Amino acid sequence: MTLRPSLSIVVNNYNYARYLPEALESALGQLGERDEIIVVDDGSTDDSAEVLSRYAENPHMTVILQRNQGQFAAVLNGLAAARGDLCVLLDSDDYLLPGYLSRLRTTAEARLQEDFFFSAAEPGGDSVSAAEMTRATLARMALPEGPTGASRWGTWVAGEFLGTPTSGLALRASLVETILAMREQLDDRLACPAWAVHVFRMNTSSHIVSRLSADGIIVRASSLLGARKYCMRTPGFFYRIHGGNAFAGLGTLARLYLRFKRGKQVVRMVGAAMDIPSRPTVRQVLLEAGGRSAPLRVRRRITLWLNYSRALLCTADAIPMRFTALLQLPWRLFRHSKA
Repeated sequence: MTLRPSLSIVVNNYNYARYLPEALESALGQLGERDEIIVVDDGSTDDSAEVLSRYAENPHMTVILQRNQGQFAAVLNGLAAARGDLCVLLDSDDYLLPGYLSRLRTTAEARLQEDFFFSAAEPGGDSVSAAEMTRATLARMALPEGPTGASRWGTWVAGEFLGTPTSGLALRASLVETILAMREQLDDRLACPAWAVHVFRMNTSSHIVSRLSADGIIVRASSLLGARKYCMRTPGFFYRIHGGNAFAGLGTLARLYLRFKRGKQVVRMVGAAMDIPSRPTVRQVLLEAGGRSAPLRVRRRITLWLNYSRALLCTADAIPMRFTALLQLPWRLFRHSKA
């Protein structure tokens, strides 16, 4: 009798003592016998240590205390300690919605060909307007339930983000091992030029101008590694929007600029670490495009088509072959999509 996949819930925390109990309880209430929770506290200076001490006797929970190194390092250290078949990420200011881990386990058990799962979010928080803005942003990125296909070349050419915020991500242990093997090459430091900070009115005291986000690196690195992803449309976590959400609080142009800059930086890092070819072939791009799921919004479909058009134009094949492939591209991308 085959055992169902075990889960490791990796919680990263920094000065979120006020939210931490809700995050932990939301996971504890859904654990199976072989599951675990790993909490990495990134040098908090608030009451987080006192909160975590309440769970010291819980056999399912491991607490790692580290000096302040940033969210990405905290997530990687938690993943390195994980022993489950599937690693589930959770920010300590969010919490898991009821039934999510059960759905995730069932999906992962049925979809053995996929090694990366991402769930829709349920935004909320003190600011109704900010939560609604985030909800609208996520809705524009929505995909149908099911496999998304690989997205290496879509990410390579445009830094595509095929996933959700950190708390909606889950990776199989084999994919985690591959990412951890190149952690020395994955640097979360971000050099944001002064002109961009000024033009887009970004807060210089925020990590938004100095660090890449953990989800931004993990989502894109997984794509560049050829991970096959699966989209779960039912919301799996409460995405808390508050004053500390540096990226969510930015204006539209600032978010677009940072997505582009972050995407390009991750592509360079992973490309160097994994020796990914500098240019794909036409066949590789068309093959990947034929396996992609189509976004639900027309605007995102256009973006997807533009990204793969750019990828074709940048391939290593002869120019006539590239332009011939451009004519095939819409059919490849959207032949399975519903009207």
